[in-house]
Amino acid sequence: MVESLNIKAVIFDLDGTLVKFTLDFVKARKEAIVEIKRKGIKIDDLSEKLSIYSMLKMIKESTDEKTFSDLEKSLWAILEKIELKAANETEIQPDTIQTLTKIKKLGLKMAIVTNNGSKATSIVTKRFGLNNFFDVIITREDSSELKPDGGSIEKAMEILGINSNEAIYVGDGIIDILAAKKANVVSIAVPTGVSSIKNLIEAKPDYLINSLKDIISLIDLLKAKQ
Repeated sequence: MVESLNIKAVIFDLDGTLVKFTLDFVKARKEAIVEIKRKGIKIDDLSEKLSIYSMLKMIKESTDEKTFSDLEKSLWAILEKIELKAANETEIQPDTIQTLTKIKKLGLKMAIVTNNGSKATSIVTKRFGLNNFFDVIITREDSSELKPDGGSIEKAMEILGINSNEAIYVGDGIIDILAAKKANVVSIAVPTGVSSIKNLIEAKPDYLINSLKDIISLIDLLKAKQ
């Protein structure tokens, strides 16, 4: 896939990639499990390591539509509360604006694909003046299939009007690498968020860079292969 690239767009994760990761996922997961048990739903292998999206995928297969719909609303409300707190506390990554400016000068399209909800995402992008850089922003409400599945990345590419060999995806987590692979997009991992370098390497991204600013050199390298 790398050899057949014709780069037209760079798609980014948000938390841990463009801004610093401050989401308290541990608290969100614990509150979600309490809510699941409160509604009388029993899942034997439910783990606090699972994302809320993964929990919901498991539960959907074992409950009726009404119960699932009510639970989904409750769990997303739990996560949104934590996201909004984080959105007002996070800081932008040191190389974000400089990197986005250079990519824009290259004439490439840009998108954000995040599992966060639209409210928290809007706060972050407005706080740091990111909206002017991006052609598309895909949040939790915009896709039924979130990372680590590939649907939200595919949605961004559809709106951008590009194919999978015309985009690269940049993220800080294992779920970003997995989602990029499922969307058949080149994955670029950056160790600035939730995952260690060791864990990122184990997930086998196409490329591992030290910081966002290294994307420019990588794009130049990839474009030279076109």
